[in-house]
Amino acid sequence: MTTITVFSDSHGTPLPTKLTSVASESNLVFFLGDGILSLGDMLLHKGLHAVKGNCDPSCGFCDEEVVEVENVRILLTHGDKYRVKSDLTSLYMRARELECNLVLYGHTHFADVQEYAGVTLVNPGAIYSARTGAPSYAYVVVTNGKFVVKIVNLT
Repeated sequence: MTTITVFSDSHGTPLPTKLTSVASESNLVFFLGDGILSLGDMLLHKGLHAVKGNCDPSCGFCDEEVVEVENVRILLTHGDKYRVKSDLTSLYMRARELECNLVLYGHTHFADVQEYAGVTLVNPGAIYSARTGAPSYAYVVVTNGKFVVKIVNLT
């Protein structure tokens, strides 16, 4: 079993204590962009994978990354390059091209979980300035090729 804390869109604000506490106990931490400079001590987490967002400076992080965890192929991206604010078709097609069955993306500041023909697309929401509802992150548990995703409110 592998546990993953997934968050996005901190936009330079300090990371909430609740988030850092859960992340420190997780096997992996995935940051989906817009706030790389505010990661601080999170950069030291041995399981950190981060991608840059449209508001991040060019700082050595890529626009996307594929991570395989217990036979689950996961695409990490901020989402701006796939126009996720209008629809998820381009992102879904990219996942199919890369043979990923789980996609984690940010950019919209709106928590969402959707499935399209065997591909699950998850936006953990934003830990700062959520569009609707409370600031949030996602918690993912992967076991032997299967995964469970939960959106967790930070309030």
